[in-house]
Amino acid sequence: MRGSIRTRLLAAFLLVAVAAAAALSIYSLAVVEAYGVRRLQERLDTEARVSAGLLSAAIGTIGTTHVGPSLAAATSRALKQAGAETATRIIVVDSTGRVVADGGTPSVIGSVYSARPEIRSALRGTEGSATRSLSNGRLALFVAVPISAGGHVVGATYVSSTTFSVATLLRDYRGQLALVALAFLLAALVLTEVLTRWLTRPLRDLQVSARRLATDHSVRVRPVGPRETRELAAAFNQLAEEIETSSDELHEEERRKSRFVSDVSHELRSPLTGIRLAAETLLDNEVGAEDQQRFLATIIREADRLTGLANDLLELQRIEGATGELPLGRVDLRRAATLAVEANDPVAADRGVAVTVEGRAPEVLGAADRLQQVVGNLVDNATRHTPAGGHVRVILSGEAGWAVLRVVDEGPGIPPADLANLFERFWRAQYSRDRATGGAGLGLAIVRAIVASHGGTIEAANRPEGGAAFTVRLPSLRD
Repeated sequence: MRGSIRTRLLAAFLLVAVAAAAALSIYSLAVVEAYGVRRLQERLDTEARVSAGLLSAAIGTIGTTHVGPSLAAATSRALKQAGAETATRIIVVDSTGRVVADGGTPSVIGSVYSARPEIRSALRGTEGSATRSLSNGRLALFVAVPISAGGHVVGATYVSSTTFSVATLLRDYRGQLALVALAFLLAALVLTEVLTRWLTRPLRDLQVSARRLATDHSVRVRPVGPRETRELAAAFNQLAEEIETSSDELHEEERRKSRFVSDVSHELRSPLTGIRLAAETLLDNEVGAEDQQRFLATIIREADRLTGLANDLLELQRIEGATGELPLGRVDLRRAATLAVEANDPVAADRGVAVTVEGRAPEVLGAADRLQQVVGNLVDNATRHTPAGGHVRVILSGEAGWAVLRVVDEGPGIPPADLANLFERFWRAQYSRDRATGGAGLGLAIVRAIVASHGGTIEAANRPEGGAAFTVRLPSLRD
């Protein structure tokens, strides 16, 4: 079937309703028929007993041992009168099963009924009964009761009457039954229509929302109705939430890629332009030896910048694309910080800045070289912006469940407008726009990526006394 759920429910409800009504009707008619048969049988049984008792008394009075002609004639007259009043036919048979008296018309006197089971049972001294269907559909009930005289069965009273059956009820009341059936079908159709609309309303709402979801990922539905539809609505909302999140992430990723390409293009343009200009100048062959050396130095310097930029991009890609292959172990942050500071000593000394490591932090789980790179990048950034004669401090400490590393400098601080973007790729704060000192803007992005891969956080802030402070928090190991 390709119909809708509502159509299927409508057909199913109607089918169940009609089947239930038909079954109930048949059962009710059968109960009514059985009740009528039982009441008729009780009446016939009573009439047969009374008739048999009266005939037994009459036979005993006249002192005979069989049903004689005179008694039979009188009995027939009495039976005709009784039958006219009770709509019951009463027949009297002798000990051989021959009819000797009949209260009905036409008369069957002289007929032999000894072959009927109920007659044989009565002539043996036991009451007998039978039910037979007539050609007109009605039911005929027969009751035979023995007539006794002198301790012997001398005959039987045979009582019969008819009653209705299921067939006659259907035939006699077919007009009324047709009207009732039509009214029932109309009522069932209306009720089923209301029920199916009520049951399928949540599904229709889901259908409409699913169509809207293709263009509007913020669509949600309210879980209502039966448990199944509520669970379906909840699953739909969860799916819509995931789709919206995935869509937002895809858009954000596209935005980042577009910005990344734009930033890389911008970063490459400057050194490539410098290299090209220096090379074109050298090709003029009118440059003195001193200028040649200067232009060659420019080419080497810009080439080094391109190499550094490429290395930083590859490094950032490796860090952000890592899937757990880093060699993890217990890392002493004090040792990692000390090694990083020692590696930066020549640069710091050239800049005239002193760098010290203070305090101690709990051990962490991580890659020692990566964490050393975090400290090295932060120290290099701090010494770059600290004036000659200044001091950069690497301060280690511990908080509840965290190992804390702070790098503080004595530079000009960070403009508040730049704090939110400080760790973005290719971002250089307003105070470090000079490419000679500001770098490519990837150092802090690399730091954030490494810290995030270790489950930590990093934040930058300005110190009240002047300078900037970078705070790294990493989950600490328990002893």
